[in-house]
Amino acid sequence: MKLMQMILIFLFSLPVLLAHNYNLDQSATTTISALISVSLLIYCVSALLINLKRGSIRNILGLATLSALAIYFYAQFLSYYLQGSYFNQQFFFHSNFTTLIETWSVYYPLIILFLGWTTCICLVFLYFRNRVSGSEYSNELLVLLLVSALVLDPGIRDAVKVKTSLMTSPSIESLEQIDWEQLGLDRNALENFDIATGVGKNLVLVFLEGLETVYMEESIFPGLTPNLNALNAQGWQLNNLNQIEGTGWTMGGIVATLCGTPLVYESSLGGNSIMFTRFLDKATCLPDILRQADYQQVFMGGASLEFAGKGDFLNLHSFDQVLGKAELRRELPDSSYLGGWGLFDDSLFALALQQYQRMAAAEKPFNLTLLTVDTHHPGGEPSSSCSPYAEIDNSILHAVHCTDYLIGNFIEQLKQHPAYEDTVVVMVSDHLALRNNAFSLFPKGYERRLYFNVLNSDQLASSQVLATPMDLAPTILEMLDITHDASFLVGIDLLNAEGQHSERNMDDPRRENIIRYLNSNHLSTAENEVHYSLNRANWGEIDFVNNIENVEFTQNGVKFNVDGHDPYFILPELPNFQQKDFRLYITIDVEQASAMALYYLTDEDKAYSESNKLTRETETGSNQLVFSLNRRAGQGRLRIDPGSNPGQYFIRSLEIRS
Repeated sequence: MKLMQMILIFLFSLPVLLAHNYNLDQSATTTISALISVSLLIYCVSALLINLKRGSIRNILGLATLSALAIYFYAQFLSYYLQGSYFNQQFFFHSNFTTLIETWSVYYPLIILFLGWTTCICLVFLYFRNRVSGSEYSNELLVLLLVSALVLDPGIRDAVKVKTSLMTSPSIESLEQIDWEQLGLDRNALENFDIATGVGKNLVLVFLEGLETVYMEESIFPGLTPNLNALNAQGWQLNNLNQIEGTGWTMGGIVATLCGTPLVYESSLGGNSIMFTRFLDKATCLPDILRQADYQQVFMGGASLEFAGKGDFLNLHSFDQVLGKAELRRELPDSSYLGGWGLFDDSLFALALQQYQRMAAAEKPFNLTLLTVDTHHPGGEPSSSCSPYAEIDNSILHAVHCTDYLIGNFIEQLKQHPAYEDTVVVMVSDHLALRNNAFSLFPKGYERRLYFNVLNSDQLASSQVLATPMDLAPTILEMLDITHDASFLVGIDLLNAEGQHSERNMDDPRRENIIRYLNSNHLSTAENEVHYSLNRANWGEIDFVNNIENVEFTQNGVKFNVDGHDPYFILPELPNFQQKDFRLYITIDVEQASAMALYYLTDEDKAYSESNKLTRETETGSNQLVFSLNRRAGQGRLRIDPGSNPGQYFIRSLEIRS
């Protein structure tokens, strides 16, 4: 073995050793297999490169190949470092440029380390490339060894098994193939168009970053979470809340909790940029139902809204305000008081208390949703206003102890407000703790469970009921006393689902594949299905023709007033609706119940007439309406009459999809 190969094998073995040091599997066999694999791989690749004819082609190909391998092995190290396992959906979910920019302040040492390490690899190749002779083995033998190296890589081997399982799963040709009842899925979730709602209690929903139940075990971490333990005694917990595929990271947990379906999808929808598309835009989620019940809704989180598409998703699902690092930083007394991820939890809860007071003063039902960040893996960043955990000097435990103190103080202050009497408080883990520096203190083989506690609700079920994050939205709606007709694809109301819990096979791979298909093809709009979409750039294409005044364009849509005398506006020239089945989706807020009318033209009738009219009733507050054209309209401009009652109207979105 030549010196160049020995040095390269050493350099490439470093991230592999580090990766398996963080491997939650902790298998010696896996580590040895990985080291043999990388040694064979680098030996064969370098030998094949040496066998090439000297010159620029070999130089370029050598640098490109080694750089690609460096990216692969360093990414593998990052996956193990951040989550304790090989590449999976949640790793690729965060592997995009936006995420890299947003996490630079947290992980820049790792990026600098990668650049320095890769530079060393390239310099070794450039130095030795013309100083070594060709390999004594034939290229055919080297290729055979190269294939063996790939087979020995434990990560690649497991990934191939999963991919093969997905590829060999029966394809879904129609919805009629799905055994909905046996798989515990609700087909009605695909057609949530007309949802009757009634006003219920206020909601404060707190997602606790990676904070699972093990931290509250006094026998393991005495005195770590005294406030949460005290609140547990006052509320109702789910002691058997399980994390499943598609819910194991922040956006996965939020989506599953709010929308009743896990964050699993087909790669055709955009891969790691899935949340920047219209993913699950057709799903009816908890805040969509609350919007129809005329709730004020505000989301507040200390991290950036750009991270993992969080802002795009929450804005898509009916929040009036979505506030993250950039928006909340302006409200801080000291705008420089920030951690690597954004606002510290003490700042978040202080601003959230002010927001709660403002929303309560409006005398409308409200939903205030929060997301903490101090306990973020792998090291945590406790707020400076907190005292450290006295029992063990560990940064994650300090952060957990701090967040426990802050949320206890926050809820005590909520209790002093008159609105608390009519407010349900829900505290829930966004996901189980990812690999962090407290993992070595966790007991071996313990059953990991998500945390869930409800305060101020008189509706309870068995705390031992088998539950998943997807069950939380329908259960919370029941606790709020909301009357609705909405269905959730996977989630069930735990308070009124006697006998259903033990029958659900949540680990059935067939079930997961069907959910993946339904999420991607029936609860999401593909880009090529959107034939017209209104936004700030093209609101001006609408002709506000008759009795519509004070048109005001805002960040989230357009507001206008009508005087009640046949108001209408006309959309621009649109595609020929006779070619496909089209639907017009519109979200509109109205001050008084009325009716919205859609007029269309046909090839036979070029006038807006009563025979070419579709009508939908509107209720006071927010309305999500769907008009199905069903190939009736010819090519032409659609006319929309927003309502006959005078007052202000607010169109939040309008899209035409096939």
